Amino acid sequence: MPSLVVRPGVTVRLKLQPEHVPDFVVMACGSDRAWIRQPEWPLHIQLCVRVTQLAMPYAQVS
Repeated sequence: MPSLVVRPGVTVRLKLQPEHVPDFVVMACGSDRAWIRQPEWPLHIQLCVRVTQLAMPYAQVS
């Protein structure tokens, strides 16, 4: 069973995130929260979201 690893530096998508919006980068994690940002944004601008708001990637089974 795949698991979602949320740690700084990992790229993630939000649930229901439009396809034209690029992936977010995780800046920090704590408890049930993740601070994410777009690479083009200034460093001081981040979003704090619950980990449950992150989209789970589909597992590729071979």
